[in-house]
Amino acid sequence: MAVYESAASAVDPEHMGADQLEVATRSHAGLVRSHNQDFVAVDAECGTLVLADGMGGHRAGEVASRIAADRALVELRSAQSEVSMDSTAALLRVGHAVERANQALFDACATRPELRGMGTTVVAAVFRDRRLFYAHVGDSRLYRIRFGRLRRLTHDHTLIQRMVDDGVFVNRAEARQAGIRDNVLTRSLGMQNPADVDVAEVPVEPGDTFLCCSDGLHGLVADKEIARILRDPQGDLDEQAQALVDAALAAGGTDNVSVVLARPILDEP
Repeated sequence: MAVYESAASAVDPEHMGADQLEVATRSHAGLVRSHNQDFVAVDAECGTLVLADGMGGHRAGEVASRIAADRALVELRSAQSEVSMDSTAALLRVGHAVERANQALFDACATRPELRGMGTTVVAAVFRDRRLFYAHVGDSRLYRIRFGRLRRLTHDHTLIQRMVDDGVFVNRAEARQAGIRDNVLTRSLGMQNPADVDVAEVPVEPGDTFLCCSDGLHGLVADKEIARILRDPQGDLDEQAQALVDAALAAGGTDNVSVVLARPILDEP
């Protein structure tokens, strides 16, 4: 099973700063691949979510994504159990969760040689005190939708993105014409220890919706179309999540596709 949703948090949400979430998740193997190497772990009551997109032969990618997501979720829940935590501490904790997930992969490879070379992307996030704290490695993405406008919060750790950033190519389309593939990662969990993790935070406002997805969505469906599907801030999250997956499948479904839609449950200020 590629999606895990916790019905009950390991900690009491009444005694922590977590913002509870309305959540919808979908994960599909796609139309080409026989196995789904994506894994999603969500605890809506605890305000935490993790999405991982694994890689590696002999189903090692499935193992990598599950290990990383499970470990990160445990660490994020622990962070959310803190009654008081400032922004710096929250960023450190979410980054630490991803580092611990990376260490879990190396530990698994040490005892199971057949898993060596496995890796995974990851996006990990906690919603706390009307702020979102997140960490990521690889090309799985996190977006915010506010007033119908889509904003990407993460920056892909890929060769094509680096070459555009360095000015080698004007844009990704030009890089693709030169033969640069979208899915060549420059960072992933399992690649190096310690991991090179990006962390950041953004404020959260009532009505905001957040999308976490693997490249099986954003690699096939343009941001403009994603924004169109998610334009209604009061839209049904389950219907929107399914519409995103359906759009990826309609575009060819050449990769596993996973999405998490999260809408913080906030009172108006």
